This record gives sequence, C-alpha cells and structure tokens, in this order.
Amino acid sequence: MTLKNNTGCTLIDRFSLSERIVMRTLWTAFTAIGTYGIYLQSPLWAAIYIVLVLSGFILVVLPSLCTHCPYPSKHNTCLFMPPGLVMRFYPYKGPDMSTAGKICSLFAIAGMVIMPNIWLVSTPPLLLFFWLVALPTVAVFPLYYCTRCRHLDCPMNKAKPSVPSN
Repeated sequence: MTLKNNTGCTLIDRFSLSERIVMRTLWTAFTAIGTYGIYLQSPLWAAIYIVLVLSGFILVVLPSLCTHCPYPSKHNTCLFMPPGLVMRFYPYKGPDMSTAGKICSLFAIAGMVIMPNIWLVSTPPLLLFFWLVALPTVAVFPLYYCTRCRHLDCPMNKAKPSVPSN
C-alpha cells in the first residue's frame, strides 16, 4: 500500500543507499568541523562537545525519538545508523512519543548544531565551511524528509497523510 501526504507526494518507505551515505557523511562532517573549530581554541571544550554529541544521541535522541520511528523496525532502514544496531539497543516502542521526549530530542539536536558556533565565530572561514555542510544537512529535513516521513508522531513531521492508494 502506498500512502501519500496531503499534497500528493508519496511517503518514504525506505531510504536509498545514497541518501543514507550522504546524510551519515554530512552529519559526521559538520560535527567534525565543529569539533575541530572548538579544538583550535580549547581542546577541553572540544572533548566536552564530543561527549555532548555522543551522549545526546545515546541518551536522548535514540531512546526518545528513534525508538518510536518506524523506519528501523518496520522498513529496515535509517538515515543515521544501521537499523539492526538501532533495533538491538533501542527496540521499537510504538509510534506515540512523549512530550518530554519530543522536546529533549529537539534541544539535543539543536545543541549539536548551535554549540560549535560559539567558537567558530572567531574563525570565519571555518564557520562558513561548517554552515556549508550543516545547512543542507539540517534543511533537508523540514524541506524534504519531514514532508514525506511515516513517523507521524515526530515533532518535525509535516506529512499529514491522506488516503492510501494502490
């Protein structure tokens, strides 16, 4: 069964290999650029940033957002991690997310993107490079993925599915 959103676009059933490679590479790249920019001024804060990124994913995003996402569990695909790894450590809990989980996930992701800017502003070329990588990574979600996503309880979802078609 194909499900379309309210504008007639088909919802995503599975992420392609190229989508997964691009998103994983871009996310890792802007995190690495941010870490490097912080490291140039403060190795201690660079280490803190890495700990925050890793703990944000492991303790907040994966248990709050990814355990409710149908892609790893029902479609055997994920933009950020191998779905088997997600399911092994964070099994599917159903589609309904808690309000606290939604808020915490959004803050964790926003923190990962915003925090490096504190240090990067003193190195404009690195700041520009960071945003040349981060902006498309972040923008593709509300502009493309969130309008075609099957994770209907996600706070970013804008799919608003209409009727199923065959």
